[in-house]
Amino acid sequence: MERFDIAIVGAGVAGACVARECARFKADVVVLEAGLDVAGGATRANSGIVHAGFDPAPGSAKAHYNVEGSRLYPQWASELGFPYKQNGSIVLAFTNDELEAVRALAQRGERNGVEGLRVIDSAELRDLESNVSPEAIGALLAPTGGICDPYKVAWRAAENAAANDVEFRFSSRVERIERAAEGDGYVLALADGRRVHARAVVNAAGVHADELAACVSDAGFSITPRRGDYRLMNTAAGAKFAHTMFQAPTKAGKGVLVSPTVHGNLLVGPNAVEQEGKDAVATQREGLDFIFDAARKTFPGLDPRTQIANFAGVRATGDTGDFVIGEAPDAPGFFNVACFDSPGLTSAPAVAVDMAPRIAAYVGASRKESFDPVVKMPPLFSALDERGRAAAIAADPRAGRLVCRCKKISEADVAAVLHTRIPVLCLDAVKWRTEAMMGGCNGGFCVPEIAKIVACELGVSPDELPKRLAGGMLAAAAPEQYCATARLDHAAREQAEASQDPARTAYDVAVIGGGAAGIAAAASAAREGASVLVIDREPDQGGILKQCIHNGFGLHRFGEELTGPEYASRELAGLSGLSVDVAAEASVLGFGRADDEALRVSYVDPLGSHEVRAGAVVLATGSRERGVGALDVAGERPAGVYSAGSAQNLMNLQGCLPGKEAVILGSGDIGLIMARRLAFAGARVVGVFEINQEPSGLRRNIVQCLDDFGIPLYTGRTVTRIEGEGHLEAVEVSRVDPQTFKPIAGTQQRIACDTLLLSVGLVPENTMASAAGVQLDPVTGGPVVDDDFQTGVDGVFACGNALHIHDLVDFVSSEGERAGMAAARHAAGVAGYETRRGVPVTAGEGVRYTVPQFASDESERITLRFRTSKAFEAATVLVEARDAEGAWHTVKRRRVPVAVPAEMQGIDIAGDALSQAVEVTVKVQEQR
Repeated sequence: MERFDIAIVGAGVAGACVARECARFKADVVVLEAGLDVAGGATRANSGIVHAGFDPAPGSAKAHYNVEGSRLYPQWASELGFPYKQNGSIVLAFTNDELEAVRALAQRGERNGVEGLRVIDSAELRDLESNVSPEAIGALLAPTGGICDPYKVAWRAAENAAANDVEFRFSSRVERIERAAEGDGYVLALADGRRVHARAVVNAAGVHADELAACVSDAGFSITPRRGDYRLMNTAAGAKFAHTMFQAPTKAGKGVLVSPTVHGNLLVGPNAVEQEGKDAVATQREGLDFIFDAARKTFPGLDPRTQIANFAGVRATGDTGDFVIGEAPDAPGFFNVACFDSPGLTSAPAVAVDMAPRIAAYVGASRKESFDPVVKMPPLFSALDERGRAAAIAADPRAGRLVCRCKKISEADVAAVLHTRIPVLCLDAVKWRTEAMMGGCNGGFCVPEIAKIVACELGVSPDELPKRLAGGMLAAAAPEQYCATARLDHAAREQAEASQDPARTAYDVAVIGGGAAGIAAAASAAREGASVLVIDREPDQGGILKQCIHNGFGLHRFGEELTGPEYASRELAGLSGLSVDVAAEASVLGFGRADDEALRVSYVDPLGSHEVRAGAVVLATGSRERGVGALDVAGERPAGVYSAGSAQNLMNLQGCLPGKEAVILGSGDIGLIMARRLAFAGARVVGVFEINQEPSGLRRNIVQCLDDFGIPLYTGRTVTRIEGEGHLEAVEVSRVDPQTFKPIAGTQQRIACDTLLLSVGLVPENTMASAAGVQLDPVTGGPVVDDDFQTGVDGVFACGNALHIHDLVDFVSSEGERAGMAAARHAAGVAGYETRRGVPVTAGEGVRYTVPQFASDESERITLRFRTSKAFEAATVLVEARDAEGAWHTVKRRRVPVAVPAEMQGIDIAGDALSQAVEVTVKVQEQR
């Protein structure tokens, strides 16, 4: 039996903060945590609000610790280095009764000692928050309210405790506590049979604290678990509010908050639903719907399309109505931090500061002079300025290799957290410590890359790496030599980097992205005589083609059927002998106009931080997949859920098997191809489920990938729930209304599976373009361009999947060629290639969108690409032009036997046919 002076049960924010303060004393301290990481329970899944303190009842423990904790947060954030911002909070009133409730809150807050509270009118409210509902008539402003990252509060407190000799034990669930038979103290029995003796025990076990307290004390309390559902929106939504927005409390409750986060997102929620299961953290459909509707009371403009995740947390609500803090009256040396629901996160530092001296006094421990309260960790790469980035890369070249595109997290960031004092035992620990995998792609790009980094640094392969909980592994199987291969690949990349020459700082054309569109653009621009730089994130160019080992590429462009790698090799061969430089493993941070009117592109790579000037820029940034968070599926968040592209990377580039019993949501081409790939690998594909009434992929892929393998396709259905605590166990599939796409009650079907692949659409990757002022089309998600693919920003061109989503890479390359040619001629000042808009081209009857959105009568030939809004048989494509007098004329007519939304269409017109046009429209009609 191991012996300690102090045992702390639970490594949530309460346990971690108490551990940090106990580390100030000369005592042997151990923290016993049931999970694989700190903050695995309510801490990680809450609002992240540092409450001002106006809500708790005066005289309560909640009121005291809330106000004191709020005052401590700036100091703790400074010492421990976790994100914290005193953004202030606002409590909204929509009726006169609610305005009275707000005034009562102000009075209560003043009694609690909260400073700076005041009631404001609607005019001042709207000066502070322009996006708030116009129906709000007044509010309470609390300037001392704040926001933080709850996980990092606990993690950094734990790191500080560990640095000062506190021991942390994970996978150490305490099942029972007994008074020691001999001497003082307690014996803690762990689930795996181990036993620990401690002279003093701190019960910070969250929702299970009442069970442990009942083992040794009759002065008990009971805890009711209350689930809170949340929706996390993207950073575009996060910019809509500066303050944390509450609703005035009513008889129905406190309402739902709308708050920015310290990472720039917008968080809405929670509800409060009592439930039986203390560890059940699955979101519920009715809860998600409720918080969305309630949040719109505060923010009418809340857009469901901005959601990137949903999650739930379980709060430990006690029957006393207050925190249970301190030594149990009938159990000497047994200290509770229990019933620690809201404002527990805010109160944790104050509780720890209060409790630690009492615990130390009980075990007779004196203060430790060597205690260091500061956590020294390098800042994340995304937080550095230009000078800091250069210094970070000079110190460690991995800092210039960004593995998370959305959050700009580097390989050095990931490697650093893999070697901290609190060990990384699951993939989610990397996510919460670095913010990687927390962006709009839900880890679709970075999960496979981070898996390789973990293998290099820790020697743990994907089939040994849990996502969050024990048993929920990232992959079902991995090659025997996975880790050794990953290390060899890493060494080869470092050798290749050393051969690059970053000396040149000016080019005629800079191409951002080295996939099919970027390669074609670079070759085309170079053939025009331009000097070209390709800036690409990957060590080897070719983009997504490298992992597409199936055939079906190149029939239009090369007249033969190729695999993805073969197609990429053909395109790359076209660069031979041309004036094209490549910056590999390089990430563009932004671009804009320089003082001399040249475009300035800043990027980083393992060689340093760079800036180049260019006469023109071609955006060939590709696309990303929609992740599970954007689908708003209720349920749990287990391992076994992948984007189809992420699974393709793991299988085709890394040799891993995601699972053995798969469901595929979405009949896009990559989903169909992955159905066949899984079947080849020996997995059983239960079926492909498509929300639309018609499949989304190419007809040939449906035949070759599904029909030939006996894999069923079900249309008009979608996944409505995910089951599985650690690993996926089943999905619920429901029929949908063909008009609204909403699930039809009573049609649910439970399907057992261990793998869910999502092929639910691609989104053009245009965050950088939007930041540079490029106008985006609301339908395509890509830039608005003319027929030379120039955007509205002078000298900036776009092509490929960054412009609109293609089903054939051949057309991606042809767009890239035209964009590259036009960019080179623009940079050279060739007449006719200056910025021009031309005639607007719009989508007419039967057409969902057209690209380009503008066409010029100066062009010899214009290809209009479009997708139909529904399936047609025996249809006619019409291009019509309206003249200045309002008369419409047919520019071109073409009959097509079949036209479906899954297959992009194209029609060529002569530019001179538009000489009298003021508007052009593309229509598709049934033949009459």
